[in-house]
Amino acid sequence: MSDFESLVEERNIVSWELRQLVKSGLYPDEQAALRSALRALFQLNPQTKLQMIISAYEAGDVSLGKAAEMLGVSQEEVKDILREEGAEIHLGPQTVEGLLEDAQNA
Repeated sequence: MSDFESLVEERNIVSWELRQLVKSGLYPDEQAALRSALRALFQLNPQTKLQMIISAYEAGDVSLGKAAEMLGVSQEEVKDILREEGAEIHLGPQTVEGLLEDAQNA
C-alpha cells in the first residue's frame, strides 16, 4: 500500500469514527467531538498546545494578545514564555512603510 493510499484509508477511518460518535449520540456534531479530542490532547500534553500557539504567533496567525488569551496568561507573561522558548517577539511595524503594509494586509 502506498503512502497516499494509507493516508486516504486513515482519513476514512477518522471520518467514520467521527460520524459514529455523532450517530451514537455522544456528541451533537463532528466539530464538538474534535474540540473534545483536542481538549483531551492539550490536557494530557500542555506542551503541545504551547508549541502550537508559539508557532501560530511566529507565523503571524495570532497576535500577542490572542496568544496570551489562548494560554490564559497576561501579555507580559506570554512575552516571557516566548523569550524562554526562543521565539521572536513582534512589536509591530518599525517603519511607516511597515505600518502601511500591515494596514493593507488587515
